[in-house]
Amino acid sequence: MTKHYDVVIAGGGVIGASCAYQLSKRKDLKVALIDAKRPGNASRASAGGLWAIGESVGLGCGVIFFRMMSANRKREAQGSAVLVDSSTPHILPQSFFDFALQSNELYPRLHRELVGMHGMDFKFEETGLKFVIYDEEDRLYAEHIVGCIPHLADQVRWLDQAALRASEPTITHEAKGALEFLCDHQVNPFRLTDAYTEGARQNGVDVYFNTNVTGVLHQGNRVSGVTTDVAGLFHCSTLINAAGAWAAELSLQATGIEIPVKPVKGQILLTERMPKLLNGCLTTSDCYMAQKDNGEILIGSTTEDKGFDVSTTYPEINGLVQGAVRCIPELANVNLKRCWAGLRPGSPDELPILGPMDGVEGYLNACGHFRTGILTSAITGVLLDKLVNDEALPLDITPFLARRFAAVPEKKAKQALPA
Repeated sequence: MTKHYDVVIAGGGVIGASCAYQLSKRKDLKVALIDAKRPGNASRASAGGLWAIGESVGLGCGVIFFRMMSANRKREAQGSAVLVDSSTPHILPQSFFDFALQSNELYPRLHRELVGMHGMDFKFEETGLKFVIYDEEDRLYAEHIVGCIPHLADQVRWLDQAALRASEPTITHEAKGALEFLCDHQVNPFRLTDAYTEGARQNGVDVYFNTNVTGVLHQGNRVSGVTTDVAGLFHCSTLINAAGAWAAELSLQATGIEIPVKPVKGQILLTERMPKLLNGCLTTSDCYMAQKDNGEILIGSTTEDKGFDVSTTYPEINGLVQGAVRCIPELANVNLKRCWAGLRPGSPDELPILGPMDGVEGYLNACGHFRTGILTSAITGVLLDKLVNDEALPLDITPFLARRFAAVPEKKAKQALPA
């Protein structure tokens, strides 16, 4: 069976769903969202942190990963230009700050819109994010972060031990203080993805769940559609690659170039429902924690190069547990509800890959968001909507174009399917 659409979005995680939602506001566009629900979908293994500053300066799961590399290896991290230690925080470029902060600013209005117009509440909470300081190395790390972001001085606040304990009464006495990021909040990642999807569906987007894209159609240098395993043939004017950790395969089929997106495994834990233990989100050099509106506490997250493996492993889970108990001693008596792993779509420079590919028409990237997909989904949907409709963009996407990977090898495209 053949179907005709203006836009086909391959991938129904938070990025693809956001693109579908923004495009659905254009009543003159016919849009399809195709989602395979593969094991390891990153949107289902996220903390839901809107940590615009925190992630931009290497906190969240970033500090866990890079501080671990510094302590254990004391050498340059692969893909990083500098040695990561207390004197050199892993800070992303200004282009990412702008991208993340603009996205963060969209969430209050987006929350009102999805609740008011579509009845979908993704549990936006203004919690802030605190980087807990245990020792002098933590303090040096925090001081260097602050020194690198003078333009955001009004969004950070130092807490001494007394102020930290007043703010977070359950925190360990071992903590000497914290650096707080005032604009970094949280959402429920499951509900956010569902809210985008349902809003898009209510606006007329056709959603195809449990459907795999098996091939890409071409007419000359233009992508003209896709084939699927169960839903037939889709012709389209534009294909958006929002395939998450699987985006490289789709880009190869569509353009002949395998963009450098690979899965980065993250294991995560969820506790049973608890009384209020956390007033805000916490991150340490061991783990991060966020208590959700139903009382469950989410603890994450590892960063592992294990391909598409989504198993959970005792040493990594135990490390997260020990880190959480060190920060909040009361958690020693709390039951774990479940643990699981997700696959973040990593890129070599940790920046997303957005927009067109040189020499190929009818194709746009919306992938490679690594550990910030929830945070940056809002602005990504807006950008892709503008790109599809050839309108002015709210920010320059040049730093996020695939062409920045000059060394990406061009591979022979798979045999183009007949149009």
